[in-house]
Amino acid sequence: MKILIDIAGADKGIELPIIAAVNMVDKIEGKIILVGKTDDIKLVLNKINKDDYISKFEILDCTEYITNYDEPAFAIKNKKTSNLVIAFEYMRENDNTIFVSASNTGALMAGGLLKLGRIRGIHRPALMTLLPTITGKDVIFLDSGANPEAKDISLVQYAKLGEIYAKNVLGILNPSIALLNIGAEEEKGTPTLKETYKLLKASFPNFTGNIEARYILTGKVDVIVCDGLMGNIAIKSLEGAASVIKNVISTEFKKGLLNKISGLIAKPVLTGALKRFDYKEHEGAVLIGINKPVIKVHGSSSIVTYEKAIVQAQKILKTNMIGKIEQELNKE
Repeated sequence: MKILIDIAGADKGIELPIIAAVNMVDKIEGKIILVGKTDDIKLVLNKINKDDYISKFEILDCTEYITNYDEPAFAIKNKKTSNLVIAFEYMRENDNTIFVSASNTGALMAGGLLKLGRIRGIHRPALMTLLPTITGKDVIFLDSGANPEAKDISLVQYAKLGEIYAKNVLGILNPSIALLNIGAEEEKGTPTLKETYKLLKASFPNFTGNIEARYILTGKVDVIVCDGLMGNIAIKSLEGAASVIKNVISTEFKKGLLNKISGLIAKPVLTGALKRFDYKEHEGAVLIGINKPVIKVHGSSSIVTYEKAIVQAQKILKTNMIGKIEQELNKE
C-alpha cells in the first residue's frame, strides 16, 4: 500500500500535512509518499529534528504547485511537472495507491478523469463526504460538489457507490439509503428527483424515501444522495450554521460575570459537543468513481484531519474498494 500525501493546499502551509505524515508514518501498514518540492519537504523534516525522518519517506519531486487560482483542466494539461500531475501519473503506473490532497478540488476532479479515468460503467464520479451525526456514527453524503447537475441514472449510481463504501469500508451490513429532497412525500421535487425516487425504490430494498436537509445530521440513514449543487449548498450551510452557533455561544458567555462563570462550567461539555460537528476534525471527502481513489481534505483542515485521512486511506486500500465497485457494477 502506498499513500501519497500532497503537501500543498493547506491554508496554514506545507508543515501541516508533513507533520501529520510524520505522526502516522510508524502507525500504519502502508508506505507514505510525500508529493511536493523536495527542498520544501526536507526543510520541514529537518526542522522537526526528532529522528531521521527523511529516510522514512519517499518523495515525489515536483517543480510547481497547482493552486486554487488555476483553471482545473488547463492546469492538469499544461503544468506537467506540478504536484497533482506528478501524483496522478505515479498512481497510474503503480497499483494499490491512494492520494490525499487539499489542493484545488476542480483540478483533482479533472486530473482524476484525465490521468486515471473512470471505473468502467461509471457515468460521473462523485465527491463523497462523511458527515457526523448526533448518534455518533457518520452518514455518507454524495455528491457534495463534483457535479452540479446529475441525471436520475447518476443519482442511482451514487446510491450504489455509497452502499459499497458503507458495506466494505465502514462495515455496515445493510446500509439504508435516502434521497435529499424538499419534502418526504414521493411526489415532491423536480421531475429528475421524482424519477430517481422510483428507480431507488425499485433497486434498493433499504431505500427509506426522501429526506429533508434538516434531518441530514440525525443519523436516521446511512447514505444520502443528491446532485452536487444541492450537496455543496447543504454542506456549506451546515458548516456555516455550526460556526455561527459556536460564535453566538462564545459571545453570550462573555456577557456579565454570571455568564462568564456559567461558561467556565459548561465549556468542557460544549467544546466536546461542538467538536463532534467541526468539519476540520473529520475525515476527508472521497472522489469516488475513478480508477484510483483520491481523498480531498479541506484547505482549513487540522493536523488531526490529515491523520484521520491517512487512516481512512489505509482502510480504502485494505478493503479493495475500487475492486469491490468494479465487481458490483459488473453484476448489473
